[in-house]
Amino acid sequence: MTGNADADYRSLEAPVANLEGAKGLEDQRTKLGFWQVVFMVSNGMIGPVILVVPYSFFLVGVHAWTMYVFAFFMFWFTGHLLYKAQISQEGQLIPTFPEIGGALIGPKGRDVVGASITIELLGLCSAFVVIVGDNLVKVQPLNRFGVVLSKATWILIFAAGVTPSVLMQNYTLLAEMSKIGVLVCFSIPVLVIMMHLIYPVSTYMQPHEIAIEGSSFQWENLPLAMGIVSVAYTTHAVFPTVVAEMKNVKEFPKALEISFGVVTLFYLLAGAGFYIYGKATDPQITFNLPESMQFIVSYAIIITICLKFALMINPVVLFVEKTCKTNARLRSLLCIDTKLAADAAPIKSVRIALVATCVLAALLIPYIALIHSVVGVFWSIFVCVVLPCVLALQLPDWLPMQYAAIWGLLGLSTVMMFTGLYQNILQIIACYNGTNEYENMCN
Repeated sequence: MTGNADADYRSLEAPVANLEGAKGLEDQRTKLGFWQVVFMVSNGMIGPVILVVPYSFFLVGVHAWTMYVFAFFMFWFTGHLLYKAQISQEGQLIPTFPEIGGALIGPKGRDVVGASITIELLGLCSAFVVIVGDNLVKVQPLNRFGVVLSKATWILIFAAGVTPSVLMQNYTLLAEMSKIGVLVCFSIPVLVIMMHLIYPVSTYMQPHEIAIEGSSFQWENLPLAMGIVSVAYTTHAVFPTVVAEMKNVKEFPKALEISFGVVTLFYLLAGAGFYIYGKATDPQITFNLPESMQFIVSYAIIITICLKFALMINPVVLFVEKTCKTNARLRSLLCIDTKLAADAAPIKSVRIALVATCVLAALLIPYIALIHSVVGVFWSIFVCVVLPCVLALQLPDWLPMQYAAIWGLLGLSTVMMFTGLYQNILQIIACYNGTNEYENMCN
């Protein structure tokens, strides 16, 4: 693969971690300070998945906090492995995740990493679409005109509305406006707790509706819950890019520890939603709020995702477009005109096809908890756990106990991937058949 192809992979990195605010990094190399890195990595992990975090507590019960403590150590450890792989070449800092795969495994390793990040990012964009569909069904903006639409219809309307923004070439204005999304995501757990203090849940729900049944750990739901947890920690794809921009590269492990610690505490705070609403906990926690507040929050979420969607899908768009322009076989398969491929302008058919892919996935799995779990338990674990372990095993300087730990985590994560995928498929089928024991999971 050529040097241009290496550059193409760089487009996959930043928005995976919601780094729209750092769009000037290319002109600020080696200028990122320690606390800037802490903020960027923390911000990268906390996104719309915060809406689903309380439901992961609901799935496994009151001891779900142990799941997040385990996830903290697992994802911190694999982040450290990825860092070790990045600095493994003497006198050279490998700048991106796919290029680390290329350096340690070869071109196939680079391609596998790049494709995996692409698929994971498309999955996250599909989850965005489901969230918007859920919230539009909740607020029904056309209800005043006597028009009530289904979730599928709202999803199609949303897709038609955001497609023009995906076709744009300049996202500067969207990047600035979408910063409000950071505030919205950070404020949701605080809002849930504050609303409970001001307007206790007992005033609009019956005690038997919010009771927490049993104190045992629901092991049978662990694979589903771990899928949601994995999405919550998925930001490894951006680590190499951040490291390459740091003033002092050796400070990254410490920054990683602080970032994961802060984010884990924040997710535990978000889990308070389950302890408030008990068995009534909705897959999207804001739907448990009093009705008047639901409308305000839903509109804030809809606007945030409308502004953010084009930025989120943009790295995939750029990667696929550049691949099409350099790969004659792919151009022929997609029926792309050679003259168009030689032009610097966007390939509109590719962009529309990618939006359609996200919409199709959202229509096939229109359940907010399950689509997060599917993406997380398979692709997020593959990108953030399996790949760092495989890359780390290419390095020669591990102690026997370290080798054992890496191999053990690799085996455990592989089992989690396939058992989680299997359980998610069963739950999706049950939702289609109307036999899922958790009715709100299929709303």
